[in-house]
Amino acid sequence: MNDIRKTCVEAIFREFEDKGDTIRPAYGDVWDEIEARRSLGHIVGCIDLDVTDLVDIVIDTINKEL
Repeated sequence: MNDIRKTCVEAIFREFEDKGDTIRPAYGDVWDEIEARRSLGHIVGCIDLDVTDLVDIVIDTINKEL
């Protein structure tokens, strides 16, 4: 289970790094003001989070791992 958790966390960070629609700046195109802190497992800044897409990323990642 721990491996699936790590894989899901990595998938979420990848989505952020790819500048997808799931995690994006809350206003404008100010990606510089959002910081991914992988060592802490946090993405910080003023963000707009699409929860439905985030859940889809987690479910898809789990399905790939099983």
